[in-house]
Amino acid sequence: MSNKKRVQRKDFETIVGVLGNPVRRHIIKKLSEGPDYTLRLSNELNIHQQLAAKHLKVIQDAELVDVVRQKSNIGADKNVFHLNKFYSLQIDFSPSLYNERLISFNNPHQWIQEDNYMERLEEQVKDIEEEKLDVEDISPLRQVVELIDDELEGLEKRRARLLYIRNLALGAAQGAVEELDRSKKQIIQRLVDLGSTSIEALSKTLQLKEADVRNVVSELEKEGLVSRDEDVISLNT
Repeated sequence: MSNKKRVQRKDFETIVGVLGNPVRRHIIKKLSEGPDYTLRLSNELNIHQQLAAKHLKVIQDAELVDVVRQKSNIGADKNVFHLNKFYSLQIDFSPSLYNERLISFNNPHQWIQEDNYMERLEEQVKDIEEEKLDVEDISPLRQVVELIDDELEGLEKRRARLLYIRNLALGAAQGAVEELDRSKKQIIQRLVDLGSTSIEALSKTLQLKEADVRNVVSELEKEGLVSRDEDVISLNT
């Protein structure tokens, strides 16, 4: 897993923990529309102010927001919450497949391949932005958003079909190893799913002792099913 493409495992668990609560999801949705403060969020979401503050504290502890103290001409000063992360969270599961990923997209130039179509779209938006449009002149931005939505819908349909085919492949692999004992079956399935990997990674993923994994891998080597290069295990082709 590339550090440029993916964030760390602990970040994934943190985000899943935050988004697992529907109130926090609603708060993040509201903050995606613009910075806001506790009282107004509680009123718009029809929840008690103390409950909104409690959930905002969880979101803040997860470092998903910046908090700016804003002075007020009437009443007390207030904390205003700004979303500060650019994340895409995906979890795919089926009888033969489980994938999870948390991708940060605030700097896609670090990891995306060159794409002339997207470059043109990005430049188009930047050109429009530089014109400092009034509200009645923003229809060109809607046209760009519509193009992107159409492209994303096509990608999602293609991704769904690929996931279906991937599930078929993993299901076929499960059938092929059905006669093996559980430990051998788990290791073979992991190698089909993830590709070549280390003894240490297999141990962590399967929650088995490294010594036990080494013993099973040695048996699979003798059976001609896997090969080992130092601690990296691969399926034999």
